[in-house]
Amino acid sequence: MRRLTYLASFSVLGAFLLFFLSACATHSSEAVFGISGSGGGSGISGGTSGGTSGGTSGGTSGGTSGGTSGGTSGGGSTSGGSGGSGGSGGSGAIVGPTDQNLVTSDFENSSATAFPPSPYQGVVNGGQSRAVAGAKIYLLQVNSAEYGNSSASLLTSATGNPADSIGHYVLTGERGGFSIAGKYTCTAGHQVYVYARGGNSGDDGPNSAIGLMASLGACPEAGYFDNTVPFIFVNEVTTVAAAYGMAGMAADATHVVSSANSSVSNRFSSAADLASITTGFANSGPGSKVPPAKIHTLANILSACINSDSPTSAGCVALFANARSSGSSGIVPEDTATAAINIARNPHANIAVLYNLQPRLSAPFQPALESAPSDFDLPVAPEEAKASVPSAAFHR
Repeated sequence: MRRLTYLASFSVLGAFLLFFLSACATHSSEAVFGISGSGGGSGISGGTSGGTSGGTSGGTSGGTSGGTSGGTSGGGSTSGGSGGSGGSGGSGAIVGPTDQNLVTSDFENSSATAFPPSPYQGVVNGGQSRAVAGAKIYLLQVNSAEYGNSSASLLTSATGNPADSIGHYVLTGERGGFSIAGKYTCTAGHQVYVYARGGNSGDDGPNSAIGLMASLGACPEAGYFDNTVPFIFVNEVTTVAAAYGMAGMAADATHVVSSANSSVSNRFSSAADLASITTGFANSGPGSKVPPAKIHTLANILSACINSDSPTSAGCVALFANARSSGSSGIVPEDTATAAINIARNPHANIAVLYNLQPRLSAPFQPALESAPSDFDLPVAPEEAKASVPSAAFHR
């Protein structure tokens, strides 16, 4: 009898061990998925391991989906059962291209969002990770007419949107993505840039003062950039680079003309010396011509307005008051791209006030200057840009 009792006990212990090992194996497998950011993991651990490399959105989505679906399918156990179908932690990566043409963002409650199936794609961000949704995207070509004329709008009715005072446009999606492939033809050799206006950079609401740019350079012989520039970032850094490149030719962000002075025209293309539109950061390393900290500081200054809820926000009002067409005087800009152009034309004006506009905590672009510089001059800005251009007659 004692022997039978012993055997029964042993059988129960063996079954318990098999169950325990099976549970551990399942938990281990889920943790691996969570760490890679492709799944939420099992219940409680999904939020932790899913967020490890997944960043902000990985932690949020992983914790929620893993806990809910994992707990249900696992019978409501503490670890959430297997939870295999519930995880969706995401990569949490800063927005960028992927092999599947998907873009993810650290924007709150983000998940992978497919862009339209076109070869030319981009994304508009306020700072590094705040997607600007609902922004109008224009593709503009530098005009060969007299100074002060409007840039030539390249997008056509193929966008499906009516033309406004600037031209036809496409709208950015919920995650800031856009595609303009097949909707334009540029003139070979002419400088081209993307201009984004308005949109919502967070949960605060749309801000019509948002103006962001990215210089694409000279139009290829093919008449489009699909093959040469397959993906671009449009953010504060690319805006600074474009603004300093076009300062000698621009009355504002939508009135840029070519110049008889070839050295001025060549400066436009040298925006690529300051920042990369494929990374959204200032160039660094031995070959960079400007310390990235200075470019990032200018970008952080613009972010004070871009990441706010309206043109009347404190960040926008202070920026525009101190980035007028003549520096401390002249026309008040209506968007941040034009403000950046004015700063490039007046690099010695209002330095301390502008410097103090950048966020004191968690400035979006690093490294940044630790103290106010003596000026905001960058080598790419032409000498002609340093004398403010009377633009009252050209302002819309």
